[in-house]
Amino acid sequence: MDQIIEYLHASTADDFLSKQEKRTLKELIADHPLDANQINVIRSKVFEIASQKANGENVQFVLDWVKSTTSALQTPLPDLDAYFSPGDTCRNAITKQISTASQNLLVCVFTISDDIITESLIAAHRRGVTIRLITDNEKSFDKGSDIAQLAREGIELRMDTSPNHMHHKFMVVDKHSVLTGSYNWTRGAARFNHENIIVTKDPGTVRAFTHEFEKLWPTMAPYDLR
Repeated sequence: MDQIIEYLHASTADDFLSKQEKRTLKELIADHPLDANQINVIRSKVFEIASQKANGENVQFVLDWVKSTTSALQTPLPDLDAYFSPGDTCRNAITKQISTASQNLLVCVFTISDDIITESLIAAHRRGVTIRLITDNEKSFDKGSDIAQLAREGIELRMDTSPNHMHHKFMVVDKHSVLTGSYNWTRGAARFNHENIIVTKDPGTVRAFTHEFEKLWPTMAPYDLR
């Protein structure tokens, strides 16, 4: 917030708000997602700065500046889709997100035993997408687990070897979208279970899940194929 407020002050210095300054302000706000209370604080600061800046010669500039800055604060609602099982919709949402990846996938899931999802991950790996995968060590020994197959393909895997379970089910796609929910990546989840998945491109949510993955990665043990 301090950085945004500092930029607001600076943008009034020459009584001219350029198109580049408008773009920079929008990018600054987009890169630092604000909650409702923070937006209200910034909006109040806008009118405080305008009141201090206004004089008989720059009224039009101040009005235009207030309009531009308050417009930048009106961030669009995040793009979000929801899916439910039993049925194929959750699985299809997962494979669709995997198929759209062009750079990297951060996968953090309790278990993988659905061959359709596994084949989609392998196809992404073979076309050059960098995949890092975190999973639970105990579930990797379950009958039907595809973890060893993914490791043999060369996908980098790490395991939670603590006494507790790594129970996350999320995936970050190219660091611009997140898929998460209760849905386990198993055949049973598609056939029988009442589960859910959401997919969002909300920047703050993507950053939060990326941060969680990067926090977990160094704490996990590399998967041993032996």
